[in-house]
Parts: sequence; C-alpha cells; structure tokens
Amino acid sequence: MFEKIRIIVGYDNSLQSRKALEEAMAVAKSFSGFIKVVNVYEKGKLKQAETTIAAAEQDLKKERIVHETVLVLGSNPGKVLVSLAKKENFDLIVVGNRGLGGSASIFLGSVSKQVVSNAYGNVLVVKK
Repeated sequence: MFEKIRIIVGYDNSLQSRKALEEAMAVAKSFSGFIKVVNVYEKGKLKQAETTIAAAEQDLKKERIVHETVLVLGSNPGKVLVSLAKKENFDLIVVGNRGLGGSASIFLGSVSKQVVSNAYGNVLVVKK
C-alpha cells in the first residue's frame, strides 16, 4: 500500500465535495498524505472561488494536513482533475457524486463519471 499518499480533490463547497474532502483527509491521516484541493471556476466567479477554497483550507489547517489549494479558470472540472493528477503524479483522485444518473447525467455531464473514465490512477468517488 502507500507509505505517503498524494491525493487530489475536486472541491466546489457542495455537500458532495465537502464529503469528498472529509474522506480525503481521513485517507491522508492514515497514510501521512498530502492533499491538493482544486476548485475549477467559471469566468467572473473568482471571488466566489476564493471564498470556497478558503473554507477547504481552513479544514485542512485545523486537521494539520499538509496541503495545497489551487484555483483553475475553466469549465470542465473532470478534465482539469485528470490532467493535474497525471501531470503531477498523484496517487488518488477524490470526487463527490451528486447521483443524478440516467438522463440527467447525459445533459448535465458528470464530473465523477468523467474522472473515473479518464483517470490514469486510482479514483475514490464519495456518495452523498
């Protein structure tokens, strides 16, 4: 297994992403891990993204987990997570799942589905 694990987490302050961050923190604690929290925001929403990522950073500091946070301007969080995970050699991608499924996911897309389908490594999908 892992001695020190590198985890990347998609975070948008939704209930699902907060649960994903909680799971990532539990794994990081067990394996002396490092967490990178990524928020992909749309044009014109930088202030909201900064507030969102600050909440995640506060939780990580409180738990004394080695971490980094990053804001990425874009429209495809799944693609960003997969790309960063591969480029920076992360061991685990953690994402939440809204559970829309069926026809809703065809129209809305699904970050978790995209990540699972395209990741080069391990993925943990956290159900709500």
